Amino acid sequence: ATFLSFVFIFQLIILPGCAKTNSVKVKSGTTIPVTVNTEQNSKNVTTGAKIEAVIDKDITINDIVVFKKGDRATLNVVQVKKAGFVGIPGELTIAGGEVFDTNNTAHQIDFTKNFVGEEKTWPKVCLGCGLLIILAPIALFGFVKGGQAEIKPFIPIEIKTSQDFEFSPKL
Repeated sequence: ATFLSFVFIFQLIILPGCAKTNSVKVKSGTTIPVTVNTEQNSKNVTTGAKIEAVIDKDITINDIVVFKKGDRATLNVVQVKKAGFVGIPGELTIAGGEVFDTNNTAHQIDFTKNFVGEEKTWPKVCLGCGLLIILAPIALFGFVKGGQAEIKPFIPIEIKTSQDFEFSPKL
């Protein structure tokens, strides 16, 4: 009976103190690279849309994987300008969104990234020269559009967590 009471006291007092905690603090500003799997551009994306992305590499803190490669993230489209005539390029701005940890818990992200398409200057030059000579070049060069802004697939975009949080992996 004394042996059993000793075992009970050992389990109750000693063992809980020996248990290793698997919790880590993830700090605000932790960088997480994400990629999109399909090309997104200023022609087919609208302001307010959410772009699906995936985490590009494991993010480990104190030997605990907090964000796993392939887990999802969403990026918010905050501004879109389609490519315009006379070579004006398109623009696409993404900012904020969510990233999901290995427990599938969403965390807000803080970043802003602007993508700008290719500006085509030759239509402007030709149009300017054409106005001095004759107005016909307007029909030829005035309708040339600039390039659409593109988010290329599989190219990492650096995002950051927006606030500190405590993470404990599910066992």
